This record gives sequence, C-alpha cells and structure tokens, in this order.
Amino acid sequence: MPRILIEYASAKGSTEGIARKIGECCEQMGVDTKIVSVEQDSDFDGFDAAILGSAVHDRDWLPSARTAVDRLLAGKQVPPVWAFSVSTWGETSTLLAHRLTRRIRATAREPNTVARLRSGSDLRDHRQFAGVVRRGDWPLFGRCVFALMGGKYGDARDWSDIEHWAEGIVANLRNELED
Repeated sequence: MPRILIEYASAKGSTEGIARKIGECCEQMGVDTKIVSVEQDSDFDGFDAAILGSAVHDRDWLPSARTAVDRLLAGKQVPPVWAFSVSTWGETSTLLAHRLTRRIRATAREPNTVARLRSGSDLRDHRQFAGVVRRGDWPLFGRCVFALMGGKYGDARDWSDIEHWAEGIVANLRNELED
C-alpha cells in the first residue's frame, strides 16, 4: 500500500481544510495517509510521496512552509512531491472579479518556494486553489484592496477540483510503484 505524507501551512484554516480533503480522497483510494501541520516537523523517510501545501501571503508560501521545504530538500532521500498553493484565486474558482482572475492566471508566477521545490526535488505538479476569505480576516487596507479587485467574501474552494487532483496523484503514484 502506498504511503503519502501531507504537510500543510495554514493561516486561517482554509489550507488545512484542503489538505484534509486531499488526505480523505487518498485514503478512500486505499492509500495510507498521514496529514500534519508543517509545525510538527515530520520525517519524510518511509513515505512513497509527499504533498506539501501552503497559504500564499505576499506571493510566497508561509515561513513555516518554507522551513518544511528546507527540511525536505536537506533529506537523504527526497520522495516525489506534489504541491498546492492557496490564495484568493485558483485554477477553477476565485474570490476576485473573474476578469481580473483571468489576467492573474495568465501572468502570475508560481511562489518562490514552489520554484525551489521544482529545482531541488522531483516536483510532479503544482496546483493553485482558491481558499476562504472572511470579513475581518484582513486589516482595513487589505479589505479596501480586496474590494477594489472585485473581491467577494466567502469560501471559493472547489472541492471537486481538489478531489480530482488528489485522485490523479494516487493514480500516478500507483502506476509508478507497479512498474
């Protein structure tokens, strides 16, 4: 049975919810899954794959997620890695105005930490998911900018997209382990 470690860095709980949904999907497909916060300083040894995810603030992953990536890359044996980022917009959903989101999707660079993962590990895929923004999550200036960007408070997580991505990871991993 494949073993997957899922580590997440969550600021307000949105990323944790996505990590748990990914883990639930993997478990339903018969994968032994361990889901932990990056704060727990887990060991990547003994896992067939790692899935790392973080909220994105200031166009990069949270500091605790960057530390987890450092730990992963310093390991003796780095397993295949899948990564996900959570912000106001995702591949299939958004909290921002749709026109602005199309422009962002076309021009956005991946977070620096994901680029480090890409160059230092066997990063199989990186997926961008929209998260949750509640009134009061941000200071006044952030709320003003959010409003100017056509932002709508709420939960924009696309659960079917998240499930589909997790299913693809399991299928990919199973194919590799069978070879």
